[in-house]
Amino acid sequence: MAKRRRVRADRVIILVLFIVLVIALLAFGVYLGVHYFSGRDHNDKPVNVDPKPVETTKNVTVSLVDYQVYTGDSENIGFDFIVAELNFKSEEPISFDLGNLQTSEKIYLNNVSKYLNALEEKSYKVSKLGIVNTVVSDKNDYTCKIFIPYKTDSYSLRLLNSADASMIEFDLDRHINDVSTLKFETEQQIEIGNTNVTVSNCSVSTMMLHNGMEYQVPATMNVYTFNINVNQVEGDVMITDAKFVRAGNEEVITCMDETYESVKALNCLGKKLVVGENGALFFETTSSNDGPDYSGYLMLMFSNGTDWIKIPTVLE
Repeated sequence: MAKRRRVRADRVIILVLFIVLVIALLAFGVYLGVHYFSGRDHNDKPVNVDPKPVETTKNVTVSLVDYQVYTGDSENIGFDFIVAELNFKSEEPISFDLGNLQTSEKIYLNNVSKYLNALEEKSYKVSKLGIVNTVVSDKNDYTCKIFIPYKTDSYSLRLLNSADASMIEFDLDRHINDVSTLKFETEQQIEIGNTNVTVSNCSVSTMMLHNGMEYQVPATMNVYTFNINVNQVEGDVMITDAKFVRAGNEEVITCMDETYESVKALNCLGKKLVVGENGALFFETTSSNDGPDYSGYLMLMFSNGTDWIKIPTVLE
């Protein structure tokens, strides 16, 4: 009898240990999932990040100075948006949490990174807007531009300030701009002999592969991606070298070698060009506080040519 009890006790202990092990493995799996998926973006979007909350200065008044309404591509990006110039005033230095501002569609302005990323992904240059994502100043009178997305078909949008229960209303039929003015398109055809390729649609890649291993591009860096579409080619033609030159300071950024590619596109540097097998060129550069800046020109050297091909990359 005592032996049976010991066997039963051993079985109970083994069962308990097994349950504990299963719970531990599940917890570890959840931990990995949260950290892995929170650090990556399967849509390869840019990494605009929502700001951390700040302590709001007391008695801050918020008023509207001016605003612009951007429309024209809501079917593609899923929303329209306002760039509002707001004035913040107080009797002391300004520190205002944008979480206090909520649209009538219940969008908090400290939680708009997904909208900004959607614009970047569709090759809209957000940095041209001059917006800020934090309202902090050592002055007691501060004016800045704030990004306000919306989806309503109504003629107006309200912005509610929970800090003092005030409200700003925007007439969506006024100050209208076509969002295409922010569109970045290289879209240039290159012909060398019987070879014809199109360089188009610069974007910012955040998920890359190095020697087949996936990694997240640090927030301090940007990887510019230029798509290369092969329309026609004759013989063994390759892009043997490439570089990106920034406008203004003439900084030269060397193309990332063939060991790098994005999760969406293969690196076509140094590889035989084949019609229908399109790829991309990648350039890693230090991130700017104002967001990615594509202004400058792309330089390409082809194996069947002797001169650099210069492609302006400016907003039109």
